Amino acid sequence: MTVKQISSPRQKTSPTSRWMLRGLLALGLAWTCAHLITVGSPQWGPGARHDSVVFGQMIAIAAFPVLLLIAFGTQKPLHGALIAGTACILTALGLLFHA
Repeated sequence: MTVKQISSPRQKTSPTSRWMLRGLLALGLAWTCAHLITVGSPQWGPGARHDSVVFGQMIAIAAFPVLLLIAFGTQKPLHGALIAGTACILTALGLLFHA
């Protein structure tokens, strides 16, 4: 007598939901990094507080689309998330050590 093994069918996520999750992850990481740059700019920016915030905003505006494209547009989704996550961690550490 042979015993049949019953395999449970795995529910695969649709490509659309994977792209949406990947996009949301990229958006969240890029926004977090840009926000941390803006928050930390008064500590490391030029002399006056207003000037340093404006300078930090300019850097954040330049970095946001670059990080978004890197996090979302790499061949392997994990590589982009790792790169953007590393940028967030480095920005957070810079904010922490300049405090």
